[in-house]
Amino acid sequence: MTMKQVQTSLLDQLRAMGADIDVFRAQVADYMEMYKICTALKKDIRERGTIITETGSTGQKITKCNPSIKELRDTNKSMLAILKQLGLSVETVVTADDDEL
Repeated sequence: MTMKQVQTSLLDQLRAMGADIDVFRAQVADYMEMYKICTALKKDIRERGTIITETGSTGQKITKCNPSIKELRDTNKSMLAILKQLGLSVETVVTADDDEL
């Protein structure tokens, strides 16, 4: 799914729920910024791996968990919080069939 498809889907849900107002569209915009961040973090994890080696302040090589993993987890939590604030969940999703009722 492309970023544009995700954004369109979220905005469609707002319209279907009668909640297509500026403040909620702004939250969708914030969600999409976090979506970009998630994409970049996933790319970093794919490229560098889950465990990375860096040079510490003393010049010694150190092995540590890729910090992108924690950032990805935190960003995902924030994205889920936005969806919750918007009232979007598997229980509340409006499908095309629901629109016809």
